[in-house]
Amino acid sequence: MSQLKTERKLGVLLSYSSLAIRNVLGLLLIPFIIHHVGVSHYGIYSLVTTLAGYLVVLEFGLSNTIIRFISRYKANEDSEKEAQFIGVILTIYSVITAVVLLVGVVVWLNLERIFSDSLTLSEIDLLKPAFAILLINVAITLMSNSFTGIISAYERFTFEKITEIFIFLLRCTLVFIGLYLGKGILTIVIVDTLVNAIQAVCRILFVKLKLNVSISFLFPDKETINEIIVYTFFIALNVIVNQINWRLDNLIIGTLTSSRDVGFFNIGSQLVFSFIAFASAISNIFVPKIVKLVTLNATSKQLTDELIHIGRLQMVVLGYVLVTFIAFGGLFIELFVGPEFKVAYWVALIPMCPFMLVLAQTSSNAVLQALNKHKVRSVLLLITALLNVAISIFLVKEIGLLGASIGTAACLVIGELVLVNIYLTRVIKLNMAFFYWRLFQTSAPVMLGTWGIAYYMSTILEASWLGLVIGCLTTGVVYVGLAYVFSLSKNEKQRVNSFIFSKNTK
Repeated sequence: MSQLKTERKLGVLLSYSSLAIRNVLGLLLIPFIIHHVGVSHYGIYSLVTTLAGYLVVLEFGLSNTIIRFISRYKANEDSEKEAQFIGVILTIYSVITAVVLLVGVVVWLNLERIFSDSLTLSEIDLLKPAFAILLINVAITLMSNSFTGIISAYERFTFEKITEIFIFLLRCTLVFIGLYLGKGILTIVIVDTLVNAIQAVCRILFVKLKLNVSISFLFPDKETINEIIVYTFFIALNVIVNQINWRLDNLIIGTLTSSRDVGFFNIGSQLVFSFIAFASAISNIFVPKIVKLVTLNATSKQLTDELIHIGRLQMVVLGYVLVTFIAFGGLFIELFVGPEFKVAYWVALIPMCPFMLVLAQTSSNAVLQALNKHKVRSVLLLITALLNVAISIFLVKEIGLLGASIGTAACLVIGELVLVNIYLTRVIKLNMAFFYWRLFQTSAPVMLGTWGIAYYMSTILEASWLGLVIGCLTTGVVYVGLAYVFSLSKNEKQRVNSFIFSKNTK
């Protein structure tokens, strides 16, 4: 048990180390890419990665299925069923990869027809080979995801996160060299595919040699197969919802406006994805633990308390990011990619506000999946995602690219914060009212107090990189002090004090 706790702690620390590296270097790469290839070609790159993302959705959320079932089998110490389950999953992934490649070829053959009204012939000529290369990347990703799920279910977060950091640093280095030598978007796509293949090999070797996982192609009984299929189907709906909410906007803007608008929108979207990653770094670490709690028949109160614990940790991080972005995000974007991208500030901020609450309760999804009661949530969110499409198309036609952000934000509130919470409260019996009361109780004073300081700093500091750094650091110091007082529990304060004093006495 102590080893698992250590893995979780290291997993969280390495997740945030990975996030820091990925976000800092990833964001620094964006203006470098735009400078070397131009806004339009960067928009093309955004489009091709969006199209590739739609093919990955055909995985149907099987990686989540792997975590849920393997965690359950490990809790019950049923190694035979675990081996049979892994055999089923690898077979399914092989079939899905073949289907995805077939669908990808059909999409590739129709790219000219899809984008004939919004892209020039030269842009389409660039889009086609880039998409063809990314098809290979998608196939690698799908097969790699099966092994990622196994590693997560075994809670070996240290290996996974260290590998992520190394692979990302390699990717940034190769992209920088390629663009510096005068290469274009195709180079980035080739690099992405190459480093993805290296990461896949590392995962496969780790599962085979280190975890020594058994695989049996003697399939389990029909009842277990049906359970896997039904469970995965509704996970797939959730994956489709995420694709609609976060990738379809690029496609809508690309077909209704221009490649430049796609580039502007993608800058804001990248900031939102970074925001999501900050919360996921914590929640993903605790998914296997939640599955085990449910498997061992934890009470609703125990589950609610665990969600509050995870949610508070997420709010500590997300609160600082949101407050800092509200105060200094506009200046950051202006300095980062230029004043012509100022609309990206609102593209990011509009969905960030409701998303903070959605992300704080994201661990409730693991509870639903562990209970095999995620079906209703998936259907509710699919309905609101389709509503998002209709609203976004209408608003993009009326007011431009900000319409997509407004549509997404509105449907997040309706689907995640209203309908899903009603279901969690009435059916699952989680005390979501108390959950939010505890979150607001520990986070609101910190965020409001810090925002006052941050706003004042934004009015007096020079509009420069130095001013931005000073403002963010000052805001961070104030936030940490207030978070210590209001956000941490008594036990957490004691651990912090013990850590600080033990360091000082050495």
